Amino acid sequence: MEMLNEQQIPFSEEAEKSVLGALLLDPVKLANVMTLIDVDSFYKTKHQQIYNAMLKVYDDSQVLDTLVLAEQLEAYDQLEAVGGRSYLMELVSYTPSTVNVEHYARIVREKYILRQLITASRSISQKAMEDSDDVQDIVDFSEQLILNIGEGSQSNRPQEVKNLVKEAIAKVEEMSENGGELPGLSTGYPELDNIIHGFQPDQLVIVAARPAVGKSAFALNIAQNVATKSKKPVVIFSLEMSALDLVNRMICAEGNINATNLRTGNLTDDEWNSLFVATGILGQSPIYIDDSAGIKVSEIRAKCRRLKQEQPELGLIIIDYLQLIEGNGRENRQQEVSEISRQLKRLAKELSVPVIALSQLSRGVEHRQNKRPMLSDIRESGSIEQDADIVAFLYRDDYHQDEDDEDSGPVDELPDNTVEVIIAKNRAGARDTAILLFKKEYNKFSSLSFRTEAI
Repeated sequence: MEMLNEQQIPFSEEAEKSVLGALLLDPVKLANVMTLIDVDSFYKTKHQQIYNAMLKVYDDSQVLDTLVLAEQLEAYDQLEAVGGRSYLMELVSYTPSTVNVEHYARIVREKYILRQLITASRSISQKAMEDSDDVQDIVDFSEQLILNIGEGSQSNRPQEVKNLVKEAIAKVEEMSENGGELPGLSTGYPELDNIIHGFQPDQLVIVAARPAVGKSAFALNIAQNVATKSKKPVVIFSLEMSALDLVNRMICAEGNINATNLRTGNLTDDEWNSLFVATGILGQSPIYIDDSAGIKVSEIRAKCRRLKQEQPELGLIIIDYLQLIEGNGRENRQQEVSEISRQLKRLAKELSVPVIALSQLSRGVEHRQNKRPMLSDIRESGSIEQDADIVAFLYRDDYHQDEDDEDSGPVDELPDNTVEVIIAKNRAGARDTAILLFKKEYNKFSSLSFRTEAI
């Protein structure tokens, strides 16, 4: 691979010398410069050594000047390597002004980022030419390298509380003027919104249940509510069902159409009318479905990034379901699932979009007298509980026909199609249970206020 000569490598010797000279003239500026660059940001080795010695003097709470700096470099046996005391004096005389030291530091940082990009591109090229890994792994490796450079290029200056307090007050005032409007993205179910206050942009939400309880239908209903009522784009990654199966389920829920009738084409006249209305509504909704089987979390992340670029208002990401995401094959499955959950949380933060990941529950729940799920019931849980901001369990009393009467819980005297949405973890609020109605033949969840319709 062709090597660059020093004339081609991006760096600014003038900016590097100006930063160091300005710090010798005005050592107080070092606190600000430290938030912009570190030792590796300098290209010239001698400049790295000088800046490192400056940081040591600063850490030791000494007053920085050419004499103290020279002594520190001598202690490191580096004084002659950097050009001696004469070079330190040259830096001071070279500096045009201390006022612009942060500007000089930003130039140094920008050149450093360019050098990092060159190094990353070489690593990516090498990986691609070796052709020893799965293509998607190489893509993920490449994206991660670039992402790390981007994250490292951001200033990590701590925020002052006085500014955060102003931001907090402004947020409260905004909510007050909106008449207590929901602060997050509405699920479409007031009972649930009252507990979690809607989905927040960087949340990872785990929805878990035993098979056939209705977690896929629940997620689809939320997707429909977000897309049709909040008008926010939603993307669904379905690793188990085909895109057409999902659309059929959404049509049934939207139009209150019996799923069996839709599958057989034996619709009543009313259902035919509902079909046209439902498809008209769904046809206008910004819902995207990816039914790729055996997808990796790196592929999900790449597709979501692209969709976010095309749809900046992307409101929700749904994954059905977490345990079907393919791992890298280098760890045991529990470690793989734990890594997947961490990556999904990172995706939510990176794109500022809530991520709902469905999850299976272990069979352990079947062996207890009280079969309401607990956090320890999540299959291959690992760090899922730790990474999640919200963990919601779906529980249907009619799913466990042999359940003791004393374990009837909060759904006593409610119809058989009642579902408990148990908020077992809520990082930003209380734990509680929302009661919804589930019409399985329609694949539809409803609020209790629509009980007349649902029963």
